[in-house]
Amino acid sequence: MRSKVTKPYDYKLIPVPREMRLWRITDQELEEHLETLSHNHAYEADVDMVELGDSVACRGESAAARWNRPVLLFYPGRGICDEALENACVGAKLGERRTVTVEGDEITLTVTRIVRRSQMSVGDELIRAENIPGVETLEAYHRWYRETNEPTRALHASYRIALYLLHQFSAKSEHFIDEQEKGEWLWGRVDVVYKSMVAAGFDPTIPKEGFEFLTEEQARQNMYHEFEALFTEYISDIYIAESLSQRPFDEMYVERLEALAKEYQMTAEQLKAQTPESQIRAKIAGDIAMEELAKDYTQNLLED
Repeated sequence: MRSKVTKPYDYKLIPVPREMRLWRITDQELEEHLETLSHNHAYEADVDMVELGDSVACRGESAAARWNRPVLLFYPGRGICDEALENACVGAKLGERRTVTVEGDEITLTVTRIVRRSQMSVGDELIRAENIPGVETLEAYHRWYRETNEPTRALHASYRIALYLLHQFSAKSEHFIDEQEKGEWLWGRVDVVYKSMVAAGFDPTIPKEGFEFLTEEQARQNMYHEFEALFTEYISDIYIAESLSQRPFDEMYVERLEALAKEYQMTAEQLKAQTPESQIRAKIAGDIAMEELAKDYTQNLLED
């Protein structure tokens, strides 16, 4: 490429916000997770007396046809229907009759069934319900959950930091930009995005401000300017990828392209026929730069 980084900024001088460096599972997160598990293992059971939150079936008797039915369902405390009607049977036992007046209609309700949903309390019984081999107590689950999930969280945090540093590096470094090369790269991307929006039913000529529609040329020009920073980041990603891997990007690109095509069960040429090569190169450059930066530096920034 003719465009290149001419004065790279030292990314190790870029301060990384502390919240990006955190990756351990906190006690609060674990408690919230266990609360979700208890909801997932909730169970329903028939009970003898109505409480708020229950599901109640009643036989309705009334001069009004809409209430004179063998089965009326109510959910006390949930605000689904008239409050007086919904809560009329709170405290009632199976078979008990209650009378309530709603909009001038007197209704006699006979409770025929009460179902209560209860969540399993957080404890060893809940953990055993998860059927995790070798994990039968709450203490063991705490240890297992952290050991299982924290390595992935550390990797994701490392990649987030790498992505942040790549954006900062691009913004703080100096570049030589070949305008012809930049134009070819950007217009290819604009063309793909514009056609994709139209195919998806979106109108790119709708203005972000005001009411006057844009011409197609104006819409494309706006996209071009919005995407300009992407080209600079692409150049920066190639620089980081080559610097840290000590390999030419074109060599790595061919390997990644073949792997990507295989993942989609096609040849490299078929993949390039479906997606502009500039877009593929940008993705691969970004992936390699992020991976190399995470491996070389960002994992050391994680807080224990």
